Amino acid sequence: MVVALLVIIGYLVGSIPSAYLSMRLFTGVDIRSRGTGTASVTAVLMHGGKRPAIVALAAELLKGGLCVLIAYILVGEPWATLVILVAAIYGCSWSVWLKGGGGQGQTIMATGVFFLSPLALVIIAGSYLVPLLVTRRHFLSNQLFHVAVPGALWYTGGSWEWPLAGSLFVLPFFIKQWLVGDDVLVAGGEKAGSSSAGA
Repeated sequence: MVVALLVIIGYLVGSIPSAYLSMRLFTGVDIRSRGTGTASVTAVLMHGGKRPAIVALAAELLKGGLCVLIAYILVGEPWATLVILVAAIYGCSWSVWLKGGGGQGQTIMATGVFFLSPLALVIIAGSYLVPLLVTRRHFLSNQLFHVAVPGALWYTGGSWEWPLAGSLFVLPFFIKQWLVGDDVLVAGGEKAGSSSAGA
C-alpha cells in the first residue's frame, strides 16, 4: 500500500505541467507547438526565453524537492525516495494534464539525486560537462550524461535498487529522444555527429 501511495503521489506531483504553464503565462504560446513539441524547461528556454524558463525550472526543482520530502515523511528510507522519483519522472514525461505529453523529468531527477547523493550528482554532471568542453557536442554529452546515471547511483548507493532506479530515471529521456528528438539540436540545426555546443 505504501509503494502504491508513493507511486500515485509521485506521478501526480510530476505530472503538473510546469513548463507548459510557465510558457502559457509569459508568452501565451503552447510550448508543444514549438520545436519537438516536448514541454520541458529546455524547450521553454529555447522558444520562450529566460524568464519563463527560470519559473519553469524553479517549479521543477520544487516538484523534485517535494517528492523527496513526502518520501521522507511517509517512509524515511532511500528506497521510498527512489520509488517516488521514478513515478514523478514518468508523470512529468507523460502528464495526464497534457494528454500524455510532457517533458523528460531531468530536473526532477537531478533534484532527487542531489538529496540522495550529492556525489552521484557531481559524477553525473561531470559526465556531461567534460565531454561537452572537449567535443563541443551537446548530443554526445547529453547521451553520456544519461548513460552515466545508473552507474553513478550504483557507485554511491551500493545496492541493486539504485542502478535499477537510475535506469528507470533515464528511460523516458531515451524514449523521447527516439520519438521526437532533441530541442537543442532542432533549434541549432545540430546533427548527432556535428560540433556545435548545446545548453
